[in-house]
Amino acid sequence: MSLGRVVAIANRGEIAIRIARTLRPAGWQPVVLLGEPDIESYVARDIGRVELVGPAGSELDPRLVIAAALRAGAVALHPGYGFLSERPELSSLCREHGITFIGPSPETLALCGDKIATREVAVRCGAPVLAASNPLALDDESGWLAAAEQIGFPLIAKIAGGGGGRGLRVARGPEELRSAVRSAAREAGASGAGDRLYLERYLEGARHVEVQVAGNGDRAVALGDRDCSIQRRHQKVIEEAPAPGLSDELRAEMHGHAVALAESVELQGVATVEFLLGAGGQLVFLEINPRLQVEHTVTEEVAGVDLVGVQVSLAYTTDLPAVQEPTGHAIQARLYAEDPLNGFAPNPGTIRALAWPRLPHLRVDSGYEAGDTIPDAYDSMIAKIIVAGATRDSAVRRLREACAAIEIGGVATNRAWLFHLAGSDAFARAEHNLSTAEAFRLPDAARAPLDLAPVVARLLHAQASGAAWDAAGPFRLVGQASQVFHGDESGGWDHRVELRRTRSGWTVDDPGHPAEDAPRDCPSLVLERPDGFELSNATGRWIVKTGVRPHAGSETARQDGMVRAPMPGTVVAVNVTTGQPVSEGEVLVVMTAMKIEIALAAPFAGVVSSLACAPGDLAGSRQVLAVVAPSESKETEAERD
Repeated sequence: MSLGRVVAIANRGEIAIRIARTLRPAGWQPVVLLGEPDIESYVARDIGRVELVGPAGSELDPRLVIAAALRAGAVALHPGYGFLSERPELSSLCREHGITFIGPSPETLALCGDKIATREVAVRCGAPVLAASNPLALDDESGWLAAAEQIGFPLIAKIAGGGGGRGLRVARGPEELRSAVRSAAREAGASGAGDRLYLERYLEGARHVEVQVAGNGDRAVALGDRDCSIQRRHQKVIEEAPAPGLSDELRAEMHGHAVALAESVELQGVATVEFLLGAGGQLVFLEINPRLQVEHTVTEEVAGVDLVGVQVSLAYTTDLPAVQEPTGHAIQARLYAEDPLNGFAPNPGTIRALAWPRLPHLRVDSGYEAGDTIPDAYDSMIAKIIVAGATRDSAVRRLREACAAIEIGGVATNRAWLFHLAGSDAFARAEHNLSTAEAFRLPDAARAPLDLAPVVARLLHAQASGAAWDAAGPFRLVGQASQVFHGDESGGWDHRVELRRTRSGWTVDDPGHPAEDAPRDCPSLVLERPDGFELSNATGRWIVKTGVRPHAGSETARQDGMVRAPMPGTVVAVNVTTGQPVSEGEVLVVMTAMKIEIALAAPFAGVVSSLACAPGDLAGSRQVLAVVAPSESKETEAERD
């Protein structure tokens, strides 16, 4: 590997930066292949050399990616993780154009990309599997309903070519199955995952455990295991290594199955073999992901191995890495730009403030810095927060400390959700499973700020400096003053603060108090906005406005019947027609934004008075897509007669 040889990184954000961090010391020159929204991003600035692929979405087209790599003079290509890294076409095109693909062969990718085929491999290898149907066509409703009755509910509908949690839907009855297949089919169409599905028995109360493997096309080794059970919408949020609570016998069994599967698919590179672990100890094979995983970091921390370096080595040699016993424990939390109080809807926008803490045994892999804009065209992950400790307890404690010490503002994030979940009894005792994240809710304290002192201090500073602050209303310079703050989102709240002028400044009688479970070093960030302040800390994020909350106005806004897009996205389904009666909560429109599917429901029972969208339409943020008119009561109709 001579100095200056160019490696194209066909990915974006933190993983592109992570890959470049390994390539440079080894004498490679990284160039990152990006779509237009990322052309001035932090990753572009960090790596320094960029080759434009095209508009947003073009970076998932293997032919356009190869064309960009050739323009850059690349002799090798690393696909990172995600949909593109699993495409056999990309590996084939690299081979065709003389570019070394830092990943498995096209044949291995094609095999592992087909869940049905890999299930057959697992059966031949003696790995345990759950009861499942034969392959079924997405439009064969009678076929998959009959298969469901044979397998029994609950079950999970899986798109055969899906990966990374895409195209998976749980159903507990025939009607749920119809809805699950429709939703999975939409997601499959968006990701190019194919038109076949199969149904598999769903294991209630299970954990998601997995084994990191590396192979040279002939032999394979297991480099450790992880627990990835904290998931929402089948997307991992918190991962840790090693997987807690496994007996030595179960761990050895799992590693053995993983190595056998990796060798059977002739893996050359790294992969993750995923399993479900039932509450009673039942281990069953799930799938093989023949690529780097988002959560590879925790294995690196405890196994002392650079997995990107392993990938590069196996692209050119047959040298397998040495297997080491894990040292300590590591946990990763994914920090997303999303709003936990609004159904975890993605929250793209500009990051106005961002500072990562400097703590022992903390690693932050991030693709953003203050001033960067999170585009609505891509995944909303901001960073991966990775902590390590001698024991799991110490790693959990450090995760909470890291979440508490982060300063971020300008966009909503899941930081408070991560902080509170990491402090929950179930997670502390490692009793979590695949249902834990979906059931976990932020405490009521996160809906209204307990401590308004930072906002009061900012308001007083603005007044003392003579800064204009019309939104604050009347504010006296002497004697006693009263200031009311409110928030009208997530149910709304009001709080009155009494201030007394003293010789040394102001005394605040009732600013509230910090959350009881918040660490002492839990900084609050206050940013000024046109309509007030943004207050955020480890326990929550709030838009704080001055004055009394306009209750009547906000109630009217909630009852206007207008169903709006929460963010820019694409309409994928319209389930109603104009004039159709609907019940409260009935899904009217389905859209996708930032790789998630969002169901927009009727705010109350009524009739669809108008529709302003069709499948395939691009919707802007807050654009009205449908309007529901309240149903007239019988009394009103009688009076009219």
